[in-house]
Amino acid sequence: MAQDQPLLAVREALRGCFPAVQEQQRRWRGALGDCRPLLAALGSLAEQLQAAQNARLDDAPPLRAFPGLRERLRRKQLGAGDDVLDKLGETLATLLKVRDVVSRHVEQVFEVYEQHADAIGIDAVQRASAVSPSVADMLEWLQDIERHYRNAVAVFQSRQDPRLLRGGLQPARGVRIVQCLT
Repeated sequence: MAQDQPLLAVREALRGCFPAVQEQQRRWRGALGDCRPLLAALGSLAEQLQAAQNARLDDAPPLRAFPGLRERLRRKQLGAGDDVLDKLGETLATLLKVRDVVSRHVEQVFEVYEQHADAIGIDAVQRASAVSPSVADMLEWLQDIERHYRNAVAVFQSRQDPRLLRGGLQPARGVRIVQCLT
């Protein structure tokens, strides 16, 4: 029985890790759900900005009474875009936190495994039962999960230009970013 203690310690660490990862997955999906309307708003603002730039305001007699209207509209739209980008930044912070929490949980499990690896032996690590997958499989799943979060955040960061509106956001682009993360 004493020789089963190391394996039990690893299984217990795994048993605690998976619910924590599941909770982080809920937070992740919630954050991505929050992104969709923000990205739609950003796309709408980009279209409005483009339309305002293309509008022939000088040809509309009632609008001539408002000097600097084009620039005021532009500033207002860019300000609204900055507000949306700030909210997207908060969402990114949530995604980063989820990634970090998952990484810590996975790291803790691997630390427990490494402490007991010699005592457990490779045969016990690879042994599955009718009610439980092998420890090796579960460790591999955790590595895959951690890699998913790490890569997804990297994708989000690589495609997020801090001044999307000023660079000419393509309205559908933001939606594609969120779709690739889910």
